[in-house]
Amino acid sequence: MTKGGAFRLVGMILGIVGTVTSITAIVFSGMGMMMSRRIVRPRVRK
Repeated sequence: MTKGGAFRLVGMILGIVGTVTSITAIVFSGMGMMMSRRIVRPRVRK
């Protein structure tokens, strides 16, 4: 392994983990917003 290769490998792994975490957070946030809109929407009976 070249000099600094371990830092490069760890940085790449941490970058991938951070990307996956942020994508998961965005997906769950969107799902929560969609579910909250369904529940809050008032039902009007005619």
